[in-house]
Amino acid sequence: MFDRRVIWIRGRLDDLVATAAATQLMTLDGSGDDPIQLNLNSGEGTLSAALILMDTIAALGVPVKAVCIGRAEGPSLGVLAVAHRRLAASHSRLRLHGEAIISAGTAAPMAHELAQQQREIERFIAHVAQVTQQPAERVEIDLASRRYFDVEEALQYHLIDGIWRGTASATG
Repeated sequence: MFDRRVIWIRGRLDDLVATAAATQLMTLDGSGDDPIQLNLNSGEGTLSAALILMDTIAALGVPVKAVCIGRAEGPSLGVLAVAHRRLAASHSRLRLHGEAIISAGTAAPMAHELAQQQREIERFIAHVAQVTQQPAERVEIDLASRRYFDVEEALQYHLIDGIWRGTASATG
């Protein structure tokens, strides 16, 4: 698939998966001017991982077409939203929410960790608000309420540009 400029993200989007995908995206960007296709089926993930990919996609010199072929939930939905062309299969499960905040330890390290988490949430909201042309307050409310979207609602919200009707290999 790599020679066809297609990469996949499946399962939990963590820093390791995001770093590998960002490396693939940058390698493909450096190897030609043709668009890259990112196929996404990710139910959960971390904000830091999503931000790695969101920033990488924004920095590329070639367009990225993202195709949700199953799930784009939580931070993974942000990755779909920032692509240059965004499609979702009609059965896709799209959900806007952040990650659960888990912190342990003494007060000072916990306060630092919570502050870092808040900065990531604010960056995520800003990215999604910019690409969807939604007010940041609307995105923040929908993120906090863990909003589900069917594909028609995602189209209206501008999370996606269209409904994917491609082949089994998700290259359409």
